[in-house]
Amino acid sequence: MRQCLTSPEGGYYTTKREGRDQFGQKGDFVTSPEISQVFGELLGVWLVAEWMLQGRKKHGVEIIEVGPGRGTLMDDILR
Repeated sequence: MRQCLTSPEGGYYTTKREGRDQFGQKGDFVTSPEISQVFGELLGVWLVAEWMLQGRKKHGVEIIEVGPGRGTLMDDILR
């Protein structure tokens, strides 16, 4: 599966083909962050609220977006 998805030579997520995009309305599938930024922004508000409820810990918080996308969700969360 890893070979099929991430191989530098023909992997689904790693191969750029002109006129083809895996993500978004013209791609193979659409996810919530691709439709609207509201989903990510609400997650950002929730994360800040949780951080504040935990006493604003000095060592900070690590937010990691796991996935092969463009980072749209993280961009919206940080907005």
